[in-house]
Amino acid sequence: MASGSRHAGKAALRRKMAALRDGIPEPSRRLMSERACAHAARWLREKETDVFLAYAPFRSELDTRPLLEWGLREGLAVLLPVCSVPDRSLVLFRVRSLDELRPGAYGLPEPDPARAERWEDLAAVGAVFVPGLAFAPDGSRLGYGGGYYDRFAERMRAAGGAAPWMGLAFGLQIVPGLPVEPHDARVDGYVTEEGVHFVREPG
Repeated sequence: MASGSRHAGKAALRRKMAALRDGIPEPSRRLMSERACAHAARWLREKETDVFLAYAPFRSELDTRPLLEWGLREGLAVLLPVCSVPDRSLVLFRVRSLDELRPGAYGLPEPDPARAERWEDLAAVGAVFVPGLAFAPDGSRLGYGGGYYDRFAERMRAAGGAAPWMGLAFGLQIVPGLPVEPHDARVDGYVTEEGVHFVREPG
């Protein structure tokens, strides 16, 4: 019962956060997306990151295209995931142009495996930007319920990957706290239109 109650609570929170995000007017969405992407690019430059994983925007998500296009212009290895539905895993591909994207699982824009280059070296990834409906200062994340990034976090750890995981979201998606379960992947921080924020240590 406790588990069912927790899942019902998460589902209700997902609906609430999706509605909040959907309500952002388009001009504000575009401006805040550009600002957040500029903060993310500056952080990657300071880290001297050569390889980063992000995601292409879907529906009302923060528009990551300014960040992706910046990475391509700078000659970085820009990785995007493909959702493998049978085992709910993520497969990474390096894209050299956003023209290599096509509608994939769930309608998400994903690399076309026939055009993009598959990427296997998880340990070489220098930063991971993850989508989500909400993030909290303690690093907890409310995803979409598929568990793709939770499983991917385990794979990265097993492969020796030590890249920081960062949420990429609008400021209104940052909430004081979130319901979490042991298997939920946490982030090391998040980037919003207001800047880069790292997880606050307890106490």
